Amino acid sequence: MIIVNILQVMSHIAVIAASVVAIWGINAWRREFKGKRDIELAEDVLCLFYRAERAIEAIRFHIYNLREGQNREPEPNETPEQKQARDRAYVVFKKIMEHSDIFDELYKLRFRFMARFGKDKVKPFDEVKRIVDEIWVSTKRLAELWTVKMSKSELSEETQKRINEHEAVIWSGWGEDTIKTRLEKTVQDVEEICRPIIGDKIPRKTNG
Repeated sequence: MIIVNILQVMSHIAVIAASVVAIWGINAWRREFKGKRDIELAEDVLCLFYRAERAIEAIRFHIYNLREGQNREPEPNETPEQKQARDRAYVVFKKIMEHSDIFDELYKLRFRFMARFGKDKVKPFDEVKRIVDEIWVSTKRLAELWTVKMSKSELSEETQKRINEHEAVIWSGWGEDTIKTRLEKTVQDVEEICRPIIGDKIPRKTNG
């Protein structure tokens, strides 16, 4: 009887031990699976931010062919000055639309990134959207201001100041380029968030 009891106890212990090992194995698999998913998400996000940075640089490159703007459908009763100004602005709008897939993909990942890593980690996403929105709005303002500039022989100091401010947003290399500075800072912030997750798999981005 004693031997039977011992065997029963040992059987129970074996079952418990097997259960513990199984649970440990499942938890380890879950941790490993979650870690891989975190790494993949961080890699995707970091790469998209690099692509978004390059896209914004291409949008803001101020050398372009004015004939690109002539593909725009003119509005009824446009004056020659309005047409020229709007054609010029259309080039920037067209560049933004050509890169919209990158921005759309980045914004979609924002919510996955927030769900996985927290609300405080999505500020760089918001900053990229803010920069693109500012370029769009400044381009729209310039379509009006350029019309004024072409219609008048002399501009007021205030109007010229507004033109300069908006052109500094849509074009790179104009004095103190705050857009470029903000963009570089945003990419650095994303690197600081993603690299501890990714580890040393991706070499740090360098300028140039």
